[in-house]
Amino acid sequence: MRQKFSIAGPFGKLSGVINLCEVESKRCNVLVMAHGFRGSMEGSGRAAALADELGDSVCSVVRFNFSWCTMLSNQIAELKAVLDFVRETLKPERLFLLGRSFGGATCIVTACGEESFATAVDAGILSGSEGEEVAADDAKENSCDNSDKAGWWERKTYRPNGMVLWSAPNSLKKTFVQVLGEDAFQAALHGKTIVLDDERGRDEIPATFVADLLQYDVAELLKKWQQGPLLIIHGEKDTTVTPEQAKENFEISGGEKELHYMKGDNHHLDLCFQEANELVKNWLEKNI
Repeated sequence: MRQKFSIAGPFGKLSGVINLCEVESKRCNVLVMAHGFRGSMEGSGRAAALADELGDSVCSVVRFNFSWCTMLSNQIAELKAVLDFVRETLKPERLFLLGRSFGGATCIVTACGEESFATAVDAGILSGSEGEEVAADDAKENSCDNSDKAGWWERKTYRPNGMVLWSAPNSLKKTFVQVLGEDAFQAALHGKTIVLDDERGRDEIPATFVADLLQYDVAELLKKWQQGPLLIIHGEKDTTVTPEQAKENFEISGGEKELHYMKGDNHHLDLCFQEANELVKNWLEKNI
């Protein structure tokens, strides 16, 4: 059952679609999808098809459009706005994130940023004494603890119960040098606007976009994911976000983690997207 929605985001209206699970008892389990750079919630029809399939029998699915070519800081704020909307309207018992490419980086920062950890303490998920223990124990302090029994909507945190990283980067610098080109990337660092003109259209990327993303060390943040299920899916021949970045994400994270390379496939998983969809479906069924 598809339902359109629009909310007032931090930088303007955000529009999206909810696939409310056809199995009423499973509607309280929600997957929120975040698309990639210069992408959309439709994902060339593939994201919509995955949402329909999951909505039939697995969980409710929420997908939405970020502001076009917006900075990572803005995407994080917009994802949090959507999560606030989901918290209020759907009241999920369990919440999962799926981030594709740049959306994966957005999910990592949202899930493992300092605010997410701090609000877990504020919400009483960690008691005062546990908070002191966490402060004394670096490993525990840096973990995204998903083991509490409260429903996600009650937890007052943006940390999901589980996360899917689909063609997601480990290094934003390496990735956007590849996406923009070394010369354009360096020009942006010197304050110049970048123009991208290709099959996706013509877009002007302000220099602030590059300066902003360099504030974030997604690898360092992902080290905080030490509990909870994590699914990493990556094309074996991805030339945009290189395959070793997926391996690095797998090695630095903890929890019940899986890494699946799609044989011979590219950044968009053009060859194996149905296999990838099946991995997501099976993973969700196992972890809900």
